[in-house]
Amino acid sequence: MIKEDLPRLHGKNPQKITVHFDNAKSHVAKLTQEWMEENHPNYIADHVWMANSPDLAPLDYAINGILKNILGERKVTTVAGLSKILKGVCANFDLGIIRRSLLSWECRVQKMLDRRGDVETD
Repeated sequence: MIKEDLPRLHGKNPQKITVHFDNAKSHVAKLTQEWMEENHPNYIADHVWMANSPDLAPLDYAINGILKNILGERKVTTVAGLSKILKGVCANFDLGIIRRSLLSWECRVQKMLDRRGDVETD
């Protein structure tokens, strides 16, 4: 994603994009963190992430619920079937939802800081 999608989505200056991961094992892995430090220094390193903060992770507060609703309406019986459905969902997903969720992120983080860790959102 970092190598291919950021340049595709953000043109010649993907380094200006701030990257935030969740606490998935693959994201906090030493190899991942070292690669990010070397290749995409404008990311939020794991040692400054908010612990278990679904209200602050755009995938958690905006996108995963929509995907669960869409996928919940489908019956999947094979990995190939799941792959086909996911490709279709991704191809037709409203990019405006993704953009709005990302644009709201900074405000959500600031509210959490203002509330001294409380992640309640309006």
